[in-house]
Parts: sequence; C-alpha cells; structure tokens
Amino acid sequence: MNRRKNLWPATILIFYGPWCGAQLYAESAIEKTPGQTVVAADVLDLAEEVGRWLAAAAIQGPQGISWPNDTLHPASVGYDLGSGVAGKAVYFAALHRATGNSDYLDMALGAADYLIAVLDDPVSFADNPRRASLYTGICGIGIALLEAAKLSENPQYDRALEQVIDQLDEWGSIDATGLRWNDEFNDLLYGDTGTTLFLAVVAAQTKDAVVLAMARQGARGLLGEAQDTPVGSYWLFRRSKEFNLPNFSHGTAGVAYTLATVGALTNDEDLLAGAAAGFDYIRSIAEIDNGRLRIPYGWGSDSWDGLFEFGWAHGLAGDAIFFQQLQQVGVEPKAAAEFEELSKHTLVNINLPGVPAEPFAEPSTPFDWRFGRAGALALLSRWAVQSENAARQRDALWSHIVAAAARDGEGVHWQIDTPAFMGGGRAAFTGLLHGAAGIGLAALHMHAAMTDHDPYVLLPDDSAAWADLVSRPQQ
Repeated sequence: MNRRKNLWPATILIFYGPWCGAQLYAESAIEKTPGQTVVAADVLDLAEEVGRWLAAAAIQGPQGISWPNDTLHPASVGYDLGSGVAGKAVYFAALHRATGNSDYLDMALGAADYLIAVLDDPVSFADNPRRASLYTGICGIGIALLEAAKLSENPQYDRALEQVIDQLDEWGSIDATGLRWNDEFNDLLYGDTGTTLFLAVVAAQTKDAVVLAMARQGARGLLGEAQDTPVGSYWLFRRSKEFNLPNFSHGTAGVAYTLATVGALTNDEDLLAGAAAGFDYIRSIAEIDNGRLRIPYGWGSDSWDGLFEFGWAHGLAGDAIFFQQLQQVGVEPKAAAEFEELSKHTLVNINLPGVPAEPFAEPSTPFDWRFGRAGALALLSRWAVQSENAARQRDALWSHIVAAAARDGEGVHWQIDTPAFMGGGRAAFTGLLHGAAGIGLAALHMHAAMTDHDPYVLLPDDSAAWADLVSRPQQ
C-alpha cells in the first residue's frame, strides 16, 4: 500500500522571515548516520508483547472486555479513549490490522461490546463534567465504535455510533456563535475542540451531512471563543480561568488544527481564517535560536514560566501535526512547512533520547504518548522515511523506550513514579495517553512507516487521518 508521503516533505532549504530573524538550515547541515539500526520485525514483536500484556490484564465480563487504567490499582476501570477501554479497543484494532491475528480482533470487539453497555447505562456520564469530550468522554467511545464497525459486519456497532451522535445532539446547546457541549473547556482533550473533531471524522467517514453540520456549528462556537490580538488569535484552555496553554492538547494549536480541518471539509473561509489567525499567534510567541524552535508551555501559573517541552501535549511533537495540517489544507503552507522543518531540526538536536537540552524540560512521564517520548517517536517515524537524521533519532528513541520496559512473563509494559498532579505513587498504566497502549501504538506507527504501509489506525487529531479528505489547492 502507498504510504501518504505528501505529509512529510523532503529536505528543503529554508529562509526564515523577519518574525524570527535570518536563519538558513538544510538537512545536510546535520551529521548523518547511514543505515538503519532497528529491524521492523522487532518493532512489531514489541507491539505484540504489549498486546499480550494487555490481554493478560483484561477483565472478561458478561458485557464484554475491560481493563484497569492502572494494573497496580485494579479497581481503576474507565471507559474513555485516553486512559480507559476505548483506547485499548483502538489499540487492538490496530494490532489486528498489523498482524491479521484474529485474537486481537476478538479483543477489540469485546472492548467495543463493553462500551455499548456503558452507553446503555444511564449513569455512565452523570458525574463527568467532560462527558462530551474526545479523550475523557463519550466521543472516545465513538472512536472505538468507528473502528469496530470497520472490522465487523455486526450492525450493533453502527447503531451504537448513532447513539453517541444522538447523545451529543441532546447535550449540545446553541448560542449566538455556534454549538457547545461544555461550559468550561475549549480544548482538544477535555473540551469542545475534541467533540467537534470527532463529529468531523464521523461525518467524513460516513458522508453524513447532518453530522457535518454539527461539526461546523461546533467549530463556529470555537471561533467565537477566540482571544484576538494584534498578532493573531489564541484560545484559553478554560473559559473561567486565564490559562493560556498554546500547544496542541489544551490550546491554540489544537483548536486551530480543528478549525483548519472543519473549514476544509465545509469550505468555510471564516474557519480557515481562524486557523490562520491561530498560526499567526503561534509564530508570534515562537522562540527560534540557532535553528531550534521553542513554543512556550503557557501562561497563567508561575510554574510555567520559562518552561518548554518537546512532547505531543505541550511541545513540538504535537505542534508539528498542526503545521502538517495547515500545509494539507492550503493555509499558509510555505510558512507551515518552515515551522515543521524547524520542529524536525529541533527534535533531532536537543539530546534526545536522553535528558533534553535546556531550556527543554524532562517530561513528568518520560515514555508515554502524551508528555513523553512515544509521541515524538510516532512523528519521527514518518519523517524518517525521507530523513536519515530523523531515522537516527527515531532509532535512539526506540532503543531508550525499549530499555525502560518491564517484562514479567506476560508481555511488556512500563512502570513509572507518577507526578503529584496525577496522584503520585507507582503506576503501570494501560491506556493510550500514559500507558502501554500508547507506546504500543507508537511502535505500530513506526512499523507501518518502516514497511511502507498505511498506518494501521489513525485518530482524528493525526493529520494523516485527513490526507484524502481535506487537501486543497496550495495558496
């Protein structure tokens, strides 16, 4: 199968304009290490070892298959995409596609069956203020059901997906600007950005005009939350607090990514202009030194002053996805390509996989998808197809992550000492954002890229998910 090579441009020579001073860099400026040091079969083996560990940790119940969010605290069973059952359903769907192993298919569908039971329980969402969200609410269930429907002819998964859409329709409220589901959160993880993006991917895959209209209304609502400045627009993480977290998971990069996506799907120039305004703001706060790009963690807490991260949530691994999507939809593609190249140059030159070079901080969870090295690994795996330096960095990250794995005879996982904001103490997480499923998914992305295969599963916050759906003429 043909991998989507247009998303990861080849080596280019860049002139950075007056917003960052004159810088001139090319891929050849970095010392190259020829050859590939990691074998694709070993990468897939590790992904299967993750699958075996998750299978051993699974809870087989009358309504389907579930997992504890943390195997060291087995009562912690959740349904969501980020930490819970929905994320494991997605992982086993990807593992089945990568291997053809029907046991993994059974795990994916068993998890989807459990999620249908969650939907049917009227109290499932009663105490969740983020009930409509992508990573902590019902939309994550919808993502798992989308994958199940692709793998099974059983119509129950399509019906359950319709149930998710109906519930979002019931929860939504219309105001002067658009459609909202959350009174507090704007962002991709917890708020209306993730909900809107979920509706967009459902509409794109099912060709449902009503769902697309809901997505457009959601994007319009987000546009109404923009904080306009002379240098562009930003979005607050929470509407009641002055928390400006500009990167992908909680702020402007993720919101503008979604505006670009829905704007391209619906040919809505206002949404595309909103995405461009978000990019203008990101450029205005960017710090570029010796060809290395930094985007501040945020403002609103003293602990964020001078903080920079490299990961998916608050750093370049996530922001680069936004830059890719801008190129794909034709919004300021030349500048977006420059910022993607800056992101790549930075990620291969800040001492990873070791402790990152200052001012970049070591993440609080070092190996995972959300904050740590797995999110960067997935991105570098795609760049590595056309960049020897990215391939070298990918292999180093891979070896670092593998060396940290715990092996207990039932597969492989990772244990960490969690930071205080996550409760503290030792944990062995199972999920996508912080656990084994997310690291395994990064391995599957790596394997797909190494074998010239389409990714085995794509979440809607991955620009590759939209390659055949939103491409527009370059402007």
